[in-house]
Amino acid sequence: MLLCYYRGTMQLFLVACMPLLFALVILLPWDRRAPRPLALVSAYFRGVLLFFPGYVVIVIVRAIAGFSYSGFLFYLSLFARDHWAPMAAALTAFLLVNRLTVIPDTDEGVFLNVFAFLAGFYTLVNLTDLVRGWGNWTGYELFVLPVLRLAGVLLVSMAARRYFRWQGRDAALFGLVATCLAALLTVASYLLLHGLALWAGLGTAVAAGAAVVAFAMRFPRAVRG
Repeated sequence: MLLCYYRGTMQLFLVACMPLLFALVILLPWDRRAPRPLALVSAYFRGVLLFFPGYVVIVIVRAIAGFSYSGFLFYLSLFARDHWAPMAAALTAFLLVNRLTVIPDTDEGVFLNVFAFLAGFYTLVNLTDLVRGWGNWTGYELFVLPVLRLAGVLLVSMAARRYFRWQGRDAALFGLVATCLAALLTVASYLLLHGLALWAGLGTAVAAGAAVVAFAMRFPRAVRG
């Protein structure tokens, strides 16, 4: 019975963590120049809708990289299927629709628009992961991977301001930063699936902590209220 309760709680966490973080972030007391919540909800649902064509890319990458490798090839497999493919698909979709939206040239405006879109996209990434692994879930799929993705979405959204307009060289550099971040997050995944749970937990905690601290330092007024 306890096992069923644990699994049910973790399944709920997998599905709800991204929309809950989205709600928490947009409801913070942002500056008046920040996008209105309704505009951010619209960006969130754009991410949800564009997940469907983006999922084709994710499926293709997972088909190529989803075999049971060992050693460094296993790390590359985890990197491609669990971290890089969803982020690459999400950012590609965002950059394609970016020209159709007006994003304020401010720290808050850029961060919130990118974050809202990625949160919507990743909400369905997590949901499809729940369905795809139905009945065969582990703590990795239900907790560790979602936490790493929460950290990744926050950090990538904060990095977006540095490459705002995301055209040409800036778009390539933005993609490179996201790829490097995905590679770092994959280390925790690799450690856990190699039986090094303590080190994997530490790596996951460091990633989540770094995202929270970076957010608090970047937007202190919103955090303090």
